[in-house]
Amino acid sequence: MGTLPRTANAIAAALAPGRKGPFLEELLAAEAGEAQLAVMERWHLRAVADTRRSDADRAQAGALRVGEGGGVRVRPLDDVLASLSGAW
Repeated sequence: MGTLPRTANAIAAALAPGRKGPFLEELLAAEAGEAQLAVMERWHLRAVADTRRSDADRAQAGALRVGEGGGVRVRPLDDVLASLSGAW
């Protein structure tokens, strides 16, 4: 699998359908320059995760996003992705 370019179009295309709108809204609300780059950096991790997730993983990822886990307390997926951003 190739790497995902850090461009607005590539990120939007790779995001799960439910994430595209919030990404574009946040990107449009950001000031040009550094603020937009920061938005794209944050959403790039989510886009990479969306492209690597198999169909079997989607139900579990959905549970993580809404904080469910069959009695097991789990962190929201976006928090987990944000904590991983420093590991790259």
